[in-house]
Amino acid sequence: MRMTVRRYRRRRKGSDSLGFSHSRSSAPFFDRLVYLSQSINQTRRPDAPFIVLVTHDRFLHAGIQHGPSPLKHCCGYDTLESAFSALENWPSARLVVDMESRTMPLMEMLTTLRRAILYPPYTAVSLLIRADDYDARLFCKTSGPFDVLERQLPAQALQHALATALPPVNNRHIYFSREEWFVLQYLTQGESLRNIALFRQRPYSRVVYRLGRILSKLGLNHRQELLHLLHRLSASSAE
Repeated sequence: MRMTVRRYRRRRKGSDSLGFSHSRSSAPFFDRLVYLSQSINQTRRPDAPFIVLVTHDRFLHAGIQHGPSPLKHCCGYDTLESAFSALENWPSARLVVDMESRTMPLMEMLTTLRRAILYPPYTAVSLLIRADDYDARLFCKTSGPFDVLERQLPAQALQHALATALPPVNNRHIYFSREEWFVLQYLTQGESLRNIALFRQRPYSRVVYRLGRILSKLGLNHRQELLHLLHRLSASSAE
């Protein structure tokens, strides 16, 4: 057994692990568990916030800050860019985005958030969306492993949901893949399927297959329903 361990240690990669690597969500999840235990056992305020909140709503910010520990350790920002700058110093913090306060188109914002949650350091992201905004809730839930919460929840219910949020399962059968997201971006820009196949250098049949996967994940039946959905989302972003 010792010889086997030594043999693995001498590999160029320098890894001592004999098994498979941990899943993408493991490291941030356990970082947050350590943070929770420290915030409970320590009497002083921790340096790193538990939540990095992006919103223009001062009442929402105050409602979260006046919640129980660790929610009261919350830093608020007006823009997504400033929040990401803060997350460089606090990678274990959860990013909470108020979608009613966004200053960019929905597709552009979701593209940025997908990059944050699907790639290192795999930032945990919660999205606050109005309960009556069915289109945005449906689209955001399928865009990636986000924790989508109703914005109008009572204060205690919202605090409980943010404090007990678990890392969602990264299942490619539920969320849009990278290629499917490219198709959606081009469709939002008004491109045809043949142009998308040309831009992506893919067979036309492959693009049609990707479109079918998108419709299935959104629970739609026809291409026109998807185009109408993207149009409504774009119109709401422009308001």
